[in-house]
Amino acid sequence: MLEGRLGRGMWVGSAALALLVAVAVPVAFGGERAAAPKVIGNPVSGKLVFTSWCAQCHTLKAAGSDGAIGPNFDKHKPPLAEATIVKAVTNGGSSVMTRAQIARYTTTMIAYKGALTPTQINDVAAFVYTSTNKAG
Repeated sequence: MLEGRLGRGMWVGSAALALLVAVAVPVAFGGERAAAPKVIGNPVSGKLVFTSWCAQCHTLKAAGSDGAIGPNFDKHKPPLAEATIVKAVTNGGSSVMTRAQIARYTTTMIAYKGALTPTQINDVAAFVYTSTNKAG
């Protein structure tokens, strides 16, 4: 038996050291934190698109907007994924909503495909995503 060869104190000490290494090494090398996903668009450019096209309807503190027609992005839980925002802007809000969610609004967001370029859509999605997915 291993305890007989090492002695009880040595065994407990070895087990404690192994546990410490198992916990400390991943933390030291960032193993406990998932890397932030790379955004598709440019959030800086997206802020301008948001303030020009979206702020009238949506509240988002990062843009200084207080629109009351569409969802308040500061309170949306969980925050929307960037791909979901791209789909909603491209194809209209109802493309990412359930029937129950659609029923809560008197109007739904139109599709901006054609009104905005694909780059502008990706940029505004990156801005909304990074603004609403802050750690902390």
